[in-house]
Amino acid sequence: MNLDEITEMWARDSVIDDVMLDSSSMKIPQLHAKYITLHNEYSLLLKKAKQEQNRIVHLRTLYYSGRGTPDMYEDSPFDYKLIKSEVPSWVAVDESVNKVEMKVALYETTLNSLSDILKQIHQMSYNIKNMIEWRRFVNGT
Repeated sequence: MNLDEITEMWARDSVIDDVMLDSSSMKIPQLHAKYITLHNEYSLLLKKAKQEQNRIVHLRTLYYSGRGTPDMYEDSPFDYKLIKSEVPSWVAVDESVNKVEMKVALYETTLNSLSDILKQIHQMSYNIKNMIEWRRFVNGT
């Protein structure tokens, strides 16, 4: 499930039925369970992606510093001699490093969105309560 699908799903789930407030109130725990499960999944995916990022950065640092395994250079030769201070800039623009950095950024964005959704779910009961109180006020009861 990607961020767009989660956003679309939340757009449907966030609607409070103003006629059947009781059913909207009863679906709050189900929504919480649904989105906390997604939050936990993406937390683990983020942790895994950060570990992958650290591993790739380490391998590419070895590669660009000339301390990689011979197999690394057979697959993709690197004919430059870099001084130690140049290695981080080469690692920063490496395609495999950038790919995993984008993956980490996507997981972080998705996790932030899920955290915001969970905050809104926590607020739903207050919103429903306020709707009920407003109706009582309008009806004069």
